[in-house]
Amino acid sequence: MAQEFEEQEYFVLHLLSVSAEPLGAGSIREELAKNGMDLSEASVGRLLRGLDGRGFTTRVGFQGRLLTAAGEERLSLLQSEREKIVSTGAFLEAVKSREREMLLEILVARRAIEREMAALAARLRTAGDVAALRDILDRQNALLARGEPMASADGEFHEEVARISGNKVLQSAIGIIRKSGEGASFFEYIRTKVGSRVGADHEAVYEAIAAGDPEAAEVAMTRHIDNVIRDVSTYWKDHVRDLPAGLGGRKSRTVRNDPR
Repeated sequence: MAQEFEEQEYFVLHLLSVSAEPLGAGSIREELAKNGMDLSEASVGRLLRGLDGRGFTTRVGFQGRLLTAAGEERLSLLQSEREKIVSTGAFLEAVKSREREMLLEILVARRAIEREMAALAARLRTAGDVAALRDILDRQNALLARGEPMASADGEFHEEVARISGNKVLQSAIGIIRKSGEGASFFEYIRTKVGSRVGADHEAVYEAIAAGDPEAAEVAMTRHIDNVIRDVSTYWKDHVRDLPAGLGGRKSRTVRNDPR
């Protein structure tokens, strides 16, 4: 039901984004029906009032509604999530037929590099750098509070730590490693599936960098990646058999748990 509502929300926001003038509830209802979403007048009214209440749309007298700046941001987020659903579906299908060692090797490489970057960032950070990291964490926490994916903020946080470190060789190395592995949205899926508090580790890394404590920053980043490694291992052991079937249009395969 939540996914169905989000699809309706996405469609209405997109419809308003491409309209040069306010759209009335009747026009919106017609367009929804044309696209297989046959809602009653009351349902459309509730949907629109909900969007108004969240600041995504604004009513212009009797002319209809316009998209707000907040609505444009929400639409952009929903578009991004739709793209992630496609790639995540491909991942979930592929993960059934591959060994966990690939992800673990990538994470081990990330740990070696990112702990050094965190230590450098703690030595070199400026007040502006600390503020930038805090802004990313605040946005991450806001996404978590709303129950929305925070993979984009996760990537931003690690990229910002890399930038602050100032070491272009390490930046290039971690860029290659991160691109060779699965995206942040996949790790977020895994960590959520095993019950970890996604995003909590970043606060410890931030606090150490903000305090200018290289040793604490290195320890915090190491602990963060270690937690992801633990969650990936747990996921393979306890949850691989529970992956949704039929993703990507192919029949699911059962993967035997690694006995090691």
